[in-house]
Amino acid sequence: MMGVMKDWLEDRAGVGKALRALLDESVPRSTGWRNTLGSVAGALILGQIVTGVLLMLFYVPHPDAAYASIEYIRESLRAGGLILALHYWGASFIVVAIFAHMARVFFSGAYKKPRELTWLVGVGLFAVIMGFAFTGQLLPWNQAGYWAAKVGIEIASSAPFAGELIRQLITGGETLGALTLTRFYTIHVILLPLALGVLVPLHLYLLRRHGPMRPAHDASTDTVPFYPWQLARDLVMISVVFLGLIAVAVLFMGPRSGPVDLTDTSYIPRPEWFFLSHFEILRSTPGSLKIVATFILPNVLLVLLLALPWLDRAKTTALKDRRLIVSAGTMVIASIIGLTAFGLAREPAAESTTPAEDGTYDMLQAGRVRFEEAMCATCHRIDGEGQRVGPDLSSVGLRLKEEYMREWITNPARFVPDTMMPPAKLDRRGLNELVAYLQSLQHMPEE
Repeated sequence: MMGVMKDWLEDRAGVGKALRALLDESVPRSTGWRNTLGSVAGALILGQIVTGVLLMLFYVPHPDAAYASIEYIRESLRAGGLILALHYWGASFIVVAIFAHMARVFFSGAYKKPRELTWLVGVGLFAVIMGFAFTGQLLPWNQAGYWAAKVGIEIASSAPFAGELIRQLITGGETLGALTLTRFYTIHVILLPLALGVLVPLHLYLLRRHGPMRPAHDASTDTVPFYPWQLARDLVMISVVFLGLIAVAVLFMGPRSGPVDLTDTSYIPRPEWFFLSHFEILRSTPGSLKIVATFILPNVLLVLLLALPWLDRAKTTALKDRRLIVSAGTMVIASIIGLTAFGLAREPAAESTTPAEDGTYDMLQAGRVRFEEAMCATCHRIDGEGQRVGPDLSSVGLRLKEEYMREWITNPARFVPDTMMPPAKLDRRGLNELVAYLQSLQHMPEE
């Protein structure tokens, strides 16, 4: 019976012939363990797809239910917490695997002719993976994801000319809400998987077309079949990595963050580790030069990555012939690793003010102090006190929603491009206090 089924499949689909062609593919005899990183990354991507589909069966992409659905998966479903942890940690494992794979390709010069297109597709795959990592942060609709998405959107909106359009396209409105979550979910489960479905087969086809790159010191033309030894190496590495992933997921599970609470003054935003290097650069950049960190630097690095096959003019792939390119690349890689390590080691800074331990802390009073310190009364009136340059704020708590008010205070030019009002320079606690005070103003202004 099995023989009949095998013959039927072979006659209709040619499965056996395709499998033999794949396993009998010739690879350089020097191909070894260093060539397994791509297979590891591919296997991890498949793992993310499986766990992601399982999570989709119970996840509800709406602000009113997203957090509860994640908690239901974690607490009520058999092995739900493990699936969540595998999906969470799997993202980190993929980033590490692809970063290591690209570093190996870079140092071996495997992007040079005729493999330029293979490199470009690989850079595209890396961008897609980082897109998955970014959009996935918001889906639990918790504190960590909300603020990470908000910071990311602010960075994206710093693009010259199109910044505000980008913000509107991503958020779907003035503030993060149901439309934002829906768009992140759509990008995460439809658009990025479609891009992956195009780029991965194209990458595999190009790899198959040109074959693995021989090391610079390998002048031989000897080849061996992919099966059994290279396949065995791939399977061993994939098994080791997945055992490590399962161990991390079981030991640490997934980190937990409370639901979105814009009044929580104790929460200090902190991005996932794979965005920490950029975050550290952003932290140390003066306000007047923020666009350098948010827009110029990332795009310059991207252009250099894409142009690498043409920037490297060396006639061979030997390191001694590529000293300038290799030195520059090493500095960039070391900087990324160093900044990431520094960010991981640095504890989040404490807020500049804390509630009084003796119970005398009054948030509304603190907000009024913030209002006075910022000299808001030089433009605005409250209950007849202050100037009439700007709108009367006596009833602002009735007119403006809290989140809208936060956006206005921190970025007034977004709403009125030629406004005289400067953006408030407040930490999170200070902003919460000022907004709480303004929200309490619900009196009708005096005539």
